[in-house]
Amino acid sequence: MLPKLCVIALAVALSACGSRAEGAGQLTVNGQAVSLSLYNALVAAEEQKVERNGAPTGWQSAAGRRMKANTESAVIRELVRDTVIGQLAEAHGIRLTAPELQQRVSAAEQAFGGMAPFEAALQQAGLSRTQFASILRFRVLESQLSQLGTDGAAGIDAAVKKARVVVTIGPCAGSRSYPVCLSILP
Repeated sequence: MLPKLCVIALAVALSACGSRAEGAGQLTVNGQAVSLSLYNALVAAEEQKVERNGAPTGWQSAAGRRMKANTESAVIRELVRDTVIGQLAEAHGIRLTAPELQQRVSAAEQAFGGMAPFEAALQQAGLSRTQFASILRFRVLESQLSQLGTDGAAGIDAAVKKARVVVTIGPCAGSRSYPVCLSILP
């Protein structure tokens, strides 16, 4: 579900400095705050996709709550991974400048046939242009890390496992601890 969103989106430049409203919860990775607005947007985009595909969603039913918790868990996993990718890239001196990122977003726009079809595709995916750029940023950084010989996905996975993650949103709200809180619910 989420990988398809990432392919569609190709990226959303998570500046990883999202602000938190009092009591809204938090998501931090190695002390770095992750954008809660991006989290909410990605969860909403996935929910819209489910609804658009005609799946019965009764979000208040037990099955609907499970589906929502699984969606939230997938988004949290992806955001934790993306934040670690950003941190690893920085540690290895890999940078993606704003003009370079804008050039890649423009290339994606052209691949969709121009601004109007691109914006329509983003709207259908439930993403803003900024969110798309954020996602794209992490896919590019991940690719560059792989080219460095940093053990690619295995090195990223190891860094994700070692990361200090604090999550008090979605299925991790309340007293459920990370990463147990992300377990698929029955």
